Amino acid sequence: MNKMMMGFATVALLGSNLCAGELVSIDSLAIMQKSIEGKELADKIRKEVDQFQEEVKTAQMELGQSQESLSKQSKVLSKESMQEKADELGQRRKEMERKLADKEEHLRARIQKYQVALHEKQRGVVNEVFEKEKWTAVIDKNTPGLLCVSAAIDQTEKVLKAVDAKYLASSDKKAPKKVAKATSKPAAKPELKIA
Repeated sequence: MNKMMMGFATVALLGSNLCAGELVSIDSLAIMQKSIEGKELADKIRKEVDQFQEEVKTAQMELGQSQESLSKQSKVLSKESMQEKADELGQRRKEMERKLADKEEHLRARIQKYQVALHEKQRGVVNEVFEKEKWTAVIDKNTPGLLCVSAAIDQTEKVLKAVDAKYLASSDKKAPKKVAKATSKPAAKPELKIA
């Protein structure tokens, strides 16, 4: 509630002081998703998530095979041997679950680190454009408490072009000939499942 009230107060304050300048809005999520670097990051994250999910699938398959093998041996093993092997299998399952949970936690932390770094980098470009264009204020459409923003003040595309230009200038890459048009909906976070 406090954030919402701060948002209203900020917009009201900005509105009263904008006579000399221009208030613009951007969509920082769209910039992250539509930018060349953002798309490359999404591909990198997707590959890491796919690799992790493959590890999970392999571990589950191995445990399933061990369980099946134990079931087949139940007719020839003594009760004590069967219990011992079942306990060993239970231990292996717990170790595998712990190991995969740790890997998942590290993967989530890496993904968050990538996204924060990209956001900060792109925010720096927003500040550069802000100074160059001499805007009075830039608001993000994704700000909590901000209910609506007129498309007339939206400068997302201008900032997106600046973000891509800066990225291309700082790397040895060339602009893609045809960039697929992305929606402005935030990408769903990949599900990381452990059995």
